Amino acid sequence: MKNHRLAFAAFAATAFLATPSLAADIRWSSGDTFQHTETIAPGKATELCGAIESRLPVEWRYVADGPLSFDIHRHSGADVVYATRSYLTREQNGKLSPTFNFDWCWMWINESTEAVTVRVDLKR
Repeated sequence: MKNHRLAFAAFAATAFLATPSLAADIRWSSGDTFQHTETIAPGKATELCGAIESRLPVEWRYVADGPLSFDIHRHSGADVVYATRSYLTREQNGKLSPTFNFDWCWMWINESTEAVTVRVDLKR
């Protein structure tokens, strides 16, 4: 349990200190998909944000060529609400089915000393 707390503390500190290299808007295609590929510099972060409707859940997947910390979150006043978080992963997928309509952000943090490229696929 102590290792999980330390890993989370490191993740939270890095997320707080990492400077986003890009915050891109999610723009859905006519086929209700969104793809994005980006190279994240060491110590930087990137996030993709957009309105997610409760009636249209989003299937998501990403693949990176190096380890990244990752989360899906939204802001509620001064609070940050997380749908999921992971630490130093190269690949993950899931489904976001929010109860209410909110702007949600997919965020990646590169804690390594080398640039990491991530490809993201969203489908609603």
